[in-house]
Parts: sequence; structure tokens; C-alpha cells
Amino acid sequence: MGLFSKKVVQATIHGIQLKIRGGPEPLPPPLIGAYVTAFSIAEEPREAVVKGVRAIQAMGYDFEDVLPEGLSMPLSDWAKYVGEAWPEFTEEFPAQSEIAARLADNGVVFSPFAGFDSA
Repeated sequence: MGLFSKKVVQATIHGIQLKIRGGPEPLPPPLIGAYVTAFSIAEEPREAVVKGVRAIQAMGYDFEDVLPEGLSMPLSDWAKYVGEAWPEFTEEFPAQSEIAARLADNGVVFSPFAGFDSA
């Protein structure tokens, strides 16, 4: 285990809530938009916003807004957070043993998308 491994273990996950719209990739009808939380490892929330927006755009969706509700937690709290905040979706998220690898190298993990069909 090198210095990098120690740094990842002590890393901070930021959860940034984004409002998105269909772009080159449309959302499933009749949805016109969605809210989603983008999780990434970053030194500060602003860096996490950039990572989340780039990942959404790479999926073919248009970024519309950053919502003020965000969160920050130690990487080691991931499983606890998912179990408390998303108990019905725990199987949809990476396990505690997988999250560091999924978020390495500017990786982003998304919560379930909460779609809406009116402005």
C-alpha cells in the first residue's frame, strides 16, 4: 500500500445534487427533466460539481442547475450513508469495498434519477 492508497482511504466524498434535462440523449418519455446526486472524491465541493456536470454531459444529458442541498462525508462512511439515505436502493449502489475504486481517477457514481414531467 503506497501513499495513494492511504490518500484514497482518507478521501472525502461529495454528493452534489444536479437538475438535468434531456440533451443529445433524451430522458424516457414523458419525462422532461430529473434530479440526481453525483458522488465523487474531491478536495472541495466546487471540484465535485465540475466532475458531476462533466459526467452528466458525457451521458448525453444537459446540465441545468446545481441544487443547494449537498453533502460531504469520509469515504469510510459510504455504506452507512447509503443504508440510511437510500435503504430501498442499496443494491443499486457500489458496496463499501468497491466505492474507492469506482471513484478513483475522477470517477462519478450517481444516485437513482428522480424524473419529472412538467416544468
